[in-house]
Amino acid sequence: MEVSINYLQVLEESLKNELTWLREEFEILFNLKPKIDPKNDKKLANEILDYFYENILVYDNIVLYNLFSETMENIEKMYPDLF
Repeated sequence: MEVSINYLQVLEESLKNELTWLREEFEILFNLKPKIDPKNDKKLANEILDYFYENILVYDNIVLYNLFSETMENIEKMYPDLF
């Protein structure tokens, strides 16, 4: 039996799902708040991003890296008080 899989395509789909989760997580945590608490919310946001960054697999794939970078920029634009 031979299994054929495009690893980079699977990796890209996985990253897209994770980035969608990351955007949704920020919306849930910070969109519903009337005011951002500078100390605690900044710490929480940075912990989430640090964990995500450390555990994301982009290897040397420029497409995956660009997807990741674009999402990070969008989050920073949506929540400038956190960064």
